[in-house]
Amino acid sequence: MRFVFDTNTLVSAILKPNGAVMQVVNIALQKGIIVFSTETKTELFSVIQRDKFNKYLPLNERLKILESILDKAMHIETETTDLIICRDFRDVIFLRLAFEAKADCLISGDADLKVLNPFRGIPILSIAEFRSFIKAL
Repeated sequence: MRFVFDTNTLVSAILKPNGAVMQVVNIALQKGIIVFSTETKTELFSVIQRDKFNKYLPLNERLKILESILDKAMHIETETTDLIICRDFRDVIFLRLAFEAKADCLISGDADLKVLNPFRGIPILSIAEFRSFIKAL
């Protein structure tokens, strides 16, 4: 199984490495594979380096956790150029990746993504919905 996590979800997991979101990320890695593209990886590295997150974990620890996730993930280069319409243009990278990776679901709490559920047959699930989805497997 292939899973796409949006940036906010992965950042939440990284900032609380013993928290519920990281538990879900670990379950995803056990049951399948997390996929990322150059675009999603670039965004993730950009966001995780923001100074506002220093109060949770030092930068070097955040980067170490991110690298450990990416080491177990699969890189897929995206090429879709057809028009993908969504309310927030920054979300196109996750929709493109989910489509091209033939993902089983996209995990996000973003309302701009959730209104598209399902996107081209791919469920867009919150963390709680994904937890139920993965337990049913």
